[in-house]
Amino acid sequence: PIPFDAIGQFQAKVAPFDVREGNFQGGSINIVLRSGTNDFQGTGFFAYSSDELTGKKTKPGPGVPTGRVTLPNFTYKNYGAELSGPIIKDRLFFMIAGERVRAALPLPEGPKDNNAGIAIDSISQALVDQVNTIAKSRYGYDTGGILNTNGDKDDRVVAKLDANISDTQRLSLTGTYAKDQLNVGVNNFTSQPQGLSLASNDYIQGNRLYTGVAQLNSEWSDEFSTEVRGFYKNYKRIQDPVLGRGFAQFQVCGAPTSDRTAPGAASSAATACPTTFGSIYFGPDISRQTNALNSETWGGLVQARLTPNDHDLRIFADIQHTKVANSFLQRSSGDYYFDSVADFAAGNAQRFRYGNAVPSLVPEDAASRFNYWSYAFGIQDNWRVNELLTLSYGARYDVFGGNSRPAVSPSFLARYGFPNNAYISGRGVFQPRIGFDFKPVRSLTVRGGIGIFSGGTPDVYVSNSFANTGVLTNSIDVQQANNGTYSGTSGGLPAGAGAAILTNVNGSTIPGAANAYLAQISGNVATNTASTSTVNALDPKFKIPSQWRGTLSFDWQPEFDNFLGSGWSFGADVLYSKVRNQVYFTDLRVRPNGLLTPDGRPRYTPLTSFADTNSDILLTNTKKGRSIIAVARVHKDFPFGLGAGISFVYQDVKDQAPATSSTANSNYTNGAFVDPNNVAYGISNDEVRYNFKYDLSFDHAFFGDYKTTFAMFGETRIGRPFSYTFRDIANRGSVFGTIGSTTGSSGFRYLLYVPTGVSDPNVSFNTAANAQAFDNFVTASGLGKYRGTVAPRNAFNSKWFTRIDLHVSQDIPVPGWSKARVQLFGDVENFTNLLNKNWGQIREYVFPYTIAPVTVSCLTAPVATGTAPTSAQTAANASQPCVQYRYAPNAVDASGNFVAPTDTIYSRQSLYTVRVGVRFTF
Repeated sequence: PIPFDAIGQFQAKVAPFDVREGNFQGGSINIVLRSGTNDFQGTGFFAYSSDELTGKKTKPGPGVPTGRVTLPNFTYKNYGAELSGPIIKDRLFFMIAGERVRAALPLPEGPKDNNAGIAIDSISQALVDQVNTIAKSRYGYDTGGILNTNGDKDDRVVAKLDANISDTQRLSLTGTYAKDQLNVGVNNFTSQPQGLSLASNDYIQGNRLYTGVAQLNSEWSDEFSTEVRGFYKNYKRIQDPVLGRGFAQFQVCGAPTSDRTAPGAASSAATACPTTFGSIYFGPDISRQTNALNSETWGGLVQARLTPNDHDLRIFADIQHTKVANSFLQRSSGDYYFDSVADFAAGNAQRFRYGNAVPSLVPEDAASRFNYWSYAFGIQDNWRVNELLTLSYGARYDVFGGNSRPAVSPSFLARYGFPNNAYISGRGVFQPRIGFDFKPVRSLTVRGGIGIFSGGTPDVYVSNSFANTGVLTNSIDVQQANNGTYSGTSGGLPAGAGAAILTNVNGSTIPGAANAYLAQISGNVATNTASTSTVNALDPKFKIPSQWRGTLSFDWQPEFDNFLGSGWSFGADVLYSKVRNQVYFTDLRVRPNGLLTPDGRPRYTPLTSFADTNSDILLTNTKKGRSIIAVARVHKDFPFGLGAGISFVYQDVKDQAPATSSTANSNYTNGAFVDPNNVAYGISNDEVRYNFKYDLSFDHAFFGDYKTTFAMFGETRIGRPFSYTFRDIANRGSVFGTIGSTTGSSGFRYLLYVPTGVSDPNVSFNTAANAQAFDNFVTASGLGKYRGTVAPRNAFNSKWFTRIDLHVSQDIPVPGWSKARVQLFGDVENFTNLLNKNWGQIREYVFPYTIAPVTVSCLTAPVATGTAPTSAQTAANASQPCVQYRYAPNAVDASGNFVAPTDTIYSRQSLYTVRVGVRFTF
């Protein structure tokens, strides 16, 4: 790619104590584009890679049993150019740069006999072909088969004009355009229950962005200057099904025939595919059936700068206006589950979930449309106390305004006594900061500071309150039980509606009985105080997220008189942050009912009924969370062109709300819970406890000033943290009473109680063999240290990982053009895998990092291991006693024996890739 210094300056900042730096909590990236000069300057480049320049072997393991990875044909092409120079010398200058990426890289997931590195072991290509044939013949729908590549495309253009209006007035105009997109697989699950999404179930994820900035810098005197800036941004989030919309999502269990029994059998729902079989998904996925996001932002900044004596005083005001249109409605085209291939072929589904706008049944009528103003005011002084010490101190205040409000839900108001239309308007945060730069001797610099940081766009969280008001939308869930009876979400399923909805399915239209049932349970939503529609709401007492951050850094560059010589750089950094207020999600619709699980955890009862599987997710605050990050680093430059460095980073990061998603329900469920309605405080998903980074480079001009460069960059780090949990598969968990899911990750979020042994009275197993196998797993996995307790959140880590990349380049002259040169370069990503196929492999447990070795249910009376409980001994919901957990393997082999969960080999990232290219500069 174009070297960034060709078009501007790039600076990453973790905790800048300049109060002009705002609207972030984690860190900021500051980019200042270069300006044209009186001389023309330019660069162009082309880089190439392909499947033939990519490794094919890695260490054998889960999903890659032989270690050989079969990649489809692909090419990677990255090219671009930059040009700058004068339009009118000394007065008007330009800079323009563009870049394009076409890199359709392999998608690794696929059937066990046709994949690009990650095998879904329970699904074969023959099963995929069978499902596709039935979809075409019975439903007239082409599933698209297996999507092989991610279709990566990326285009970027930036242009800048600079005008010297006078000796004291400078105007710059900047415009950018960027668009990127790639294909994303949705329902690919390597751990059981396994799943594979076909092309029609995948979606195109991307972004399209236009920006424009005008800035006027004026010097009114030697001590007084101003800066005036205006900007415009237009953003579109791309979320489109690969093969378009207009069909439901189908989940087809790969079992040949259903495990449902004859009428008169147990009435449990037949909505879970046996773990010995995988599920195939096709049709637009549930979150892309109605999904569009556009935002438009404009604003400006005014800053006055006064520099008397040793002070640099700045006063600024910033104003922005943002308008958001977000149309997001899950399952607006329907979501069917088929318990077997035979049921799928016959058009008989066992579950149908559906949501829509009410009463219009037009999904776009439920779109979130809102706007807000954001204001920032600040004052900052940089005081050069003396030659050794500089202080920076100041404060900023950020506040939101706007008149948008979500529609009020009468049922929400009736349930909780406050409305669901709270908004961010009027909420602000004061952010004082102080920093210092101390240089006691020439070779030593000490920097540090402390302050409050706040920011991050509130659009997504606010949008949930507008999209899920309980007034504009509602949803239904219709299921067929093992005994052939039908049940609905709530309000009583009309006679005959279940059969009308779940038989003779076509997928291209919503059954009339489903729309009638949705209308029935919705009633007059504008006045219905008993509606059970899902509501997302902002806490009326919600505070804008913010945190305290403090840093201390040392940089020492000594020159030794002995053999150590000069060129040394030693450094150390410490960062501490403490949450003041952060986002937190909880379900208001449930309350503790006084009953406890065998290990003492609370159980919950809905305010409505256990048949109600909806929720009222409240976005509120938590004050829990802190991070300690320490860095030690050393680098040495030798006079003959060799450089070497190493650093070590230690992290101790804890939080309560991972906030990993864009929807309130996913943010609520994608955590790890002890109390089933409140995510556990513990190690952060993003913590990297130990991380070593190192580099070695050689840079020398063997002839003229044409450099030869060799550089290696490496990293050795601990794997990502994860939690051991157990799986409650009920749609509203019978163990805890909170909302769950029969598929996906929601039912995996409850932290695992670790039995004391095979005879723990709190737990019984379906078989003695599985009890012993699980006990062996507890010992082997490290869970044994938590016997008799609940395993903590993120107490475990995936395998350590080492990766080294190599860069080689050579400058060569251009005959007859002394100011120009050509650079040939080559990069080897994951160079370690090129040296040895067993090196450079990434093995991790996948998102959301909750790993369930067993499925759990509650028994109302103790039952011995190996003895099947009766229906009377099994709790149907959380209002019944739970005196003993009943564990069953979450994954089993063909004989029904316990299979321990395994991590996933990221096969594509575990292979080396060679990229070659050429760059021309003048």
